Amino acid sequence: MKKRLKKKKAYKQYIKDIFEGYEAMLENRELEELKFNYLKEETVLTRDENRQIRFRTHDII
Repeated sequence: MKKRLKKKKAYKQYIKDIFEGYEAMLENRELEELKFNYLKEETVLTRDENRQIRFRTHDII
């Protein structure tokens, strides 16, 4: 039971970190890229050629 709760808490923190990173990129236009990892998953926030923020999530093998 504790292991499941730890995973759930870690995943909530991962999602929270992604959104805080997004807010940071909105406030600071000089940030080009941020990466967040959770178990075997990675989310990358990047800016495209129009300076818009894009999310990309992929599995880490």
